[in-house]
Amino acid sequence: MVLKSVIFDVDGTLADTELDGHLWAFNHVFQQWKLPFRWSISLYRELLKIPGGQERLAYYQMLHPERVPLSAAQIAEIHQVKTSLFIQRVRAGAIPLRIGVRSLISACYEQHIPVAIATTTQYANVEALLITHFGPQWRKIFPVVVAGDHVVQKKPHPCVYHECLQRLGVAPDEAVAFEDSAVGLMAARQAGIPTVVTMNIWTYHQSFPDALGVLTGIGTYKNPAFGRGPHGWGRYCLNPKQLEEWLTQ
Repeated sequence: MVLKSVIFDVDGTLADTELDGHLWAFNHVFQQWKLPFRWSISLYRELLKIPGGQERLAYYQMLHPERVPLSAAQIAEIHQVKTSLFIQRVRAGAIPLRIGVRSLISACYEQHIPVAIATTTQYANVEALLITHFGPQWRKIFPVVVAGDHVVQKKPHPCVYHECLQRLGVAPDEAVAFEDSAVGLMAARQAGIPTVVTMNIWTYHQSFPDALGVLTGIGTYKNPAFGRGPHGWGRYCLNPKQLEEWLTQ
């Protein structure tokens, strides 16, 4: 099977966006609004099971109505401010790409393999991240970007991946998706796309059935990832040739 596209999730997969990005921005806006709570790392790990930041805050309010007397309009406004704060953090260079991401994307670009984005996060967040790390030519590197505000239903619904495949003009088994969570894996697999999970501190405890591989990252030659691929456990530095080989397994 010929590899015709690589599709990346963003938050936690393409970049380490959560701790110093989204969580920081949420707690900062909570402080600005003088709300009587802060989200801890352990709480946020549980809240990440809810796709979408605005949905996450609404879910928290549902769990604690006595602590968060917020209307839907207020939740939307808080989330808008939070998004602005997150983008400021991105532009300040506080959000790094995960190890191996740049090298894999560069290799795909050199080999004329389109790299797409399929994410639950807002387009503005994605644009800020890609401009910061890839410069003004980012649209040539990522010809297709489908974000959470482009689709009606967010992950684990597969519509973001269906839209990606349609715009790319490739079949599901001609692509490889990269995700970091069980929710993301479910979305990609429901679209029929072979998926590599690159775990992180937020998702290492989750279960990843039917994944093409489950690794600690993408890896580089100097800093390889560890985990399970189609051939078993080992250390990995993923590249387009290896991904194409995995598609044939």
